[in-house]
Amino acid sequence: MTLTCCTIFVVLFVLNKYRRNLRLTDWNQRYVLVTGCDSGFGRLLATQLDKAGVHVFAGCLNKKSEIGLKQKCSKRLKPISLDVTNEKSIAEAVEYMANTIPEGQGLGGLVNNAGIFPISAPLEWLTKDDYNLTFAVNLHGVISVTTACLPLLREGAGRVVNVSSDTALYAWPGGCAYNITKWGVEAFTDTFRREFYNTDMSAHLIQPGSFQTSIVLPEMMAKKIRDRYVSLPKKIRKYYGSKFVNQWRENILHLPNIQDTDLSKVTDAMVHALFAMYPYARYRVGYDCRFMYWPLSLAPLWFSDWLCSLPRTDLR
Repeated sequence: MTLTCCTIFVVLFVLNKYRRNLRLTDWNQRYVLVTGCDSGFGRLLATQLDKAGVHVFAGCLNKKSEIGLKQKCSKRLKPISLDVTNEKSIAEAVEYMANTIPEGQGLGGLVNNAGIFPISAPLEWLTKDDYNLTFAVNLHGVISVTTACLPLLREGAGRVVNVSSDTALYAWPGGCAYNITKWGVEAFTDTFRREFYNTDMSAHLIQPGSFQTSIVLPEMMAKKIRDRYVSLPKKIRKYYGSKFVNQWRENILHLPNIQDTDLSKVTDAMVHALFAMYPYARYRVGYDCRFMYWPLSLAPLWFSDWLCSLPRTDLR
């Protein structure tokens, strides 16, 4: 009986692996928009798709990035100026794509990758501008770009791939504004998937763990923390104290020691979400996300709160 059960399990596992590796027949003839191609996941994904023969619209915030991609990639890749916080910029990008894509083909995929993390600091240190800027890019940008692309996505039976984070599994202390946006992206994606369930469109989430990208540059972030601490009201500075600030800065400076440098783990998940015949709804990428933050999201709150709580301040 045990042998039979094990055999059935192995057969089902192999069949599922084979099934998940099947790709759409026309996958490398599709047109895909990727936002945030100036660096990191977006830039790597754009070049990866271009090499595979996919027609890529690479959304860049900076002109220099557009020029760099043009020099590096084939003529299939079209760098476009795209500020996801600017409605006019989005509309112009959509109009350009509509005029470029062959009639009747539509947009086969949209990867909402653009994102920022302005500062890692206790929520009491954050300003309204910190929230507004983070919301504008990480959440409102995703919603605005996706909504504007809907006609093209509908025409192309397109897939929406949104970049969330392990913070949507477990909210980090020190990342309040960022955490909120990623939880929001999860809610938006789930809503999209269910509203369009009976259509040819679908929506998928990428939940990367800690990877070494330009979203957090340790030296720059450590400086921002010091500058923000100095600008705080005296009572708040006294509450947190220099010991807390120095420890917080040290944690940020040591981030590269725990960050994964292999960004292809994330871009491979994006490619699978775009072109697999049987894609997943969610992709947890990175050992920390899969084996730390996901289990923590299932653990009793008293345990996860204790494990990842902020260090004591000087006054305690």
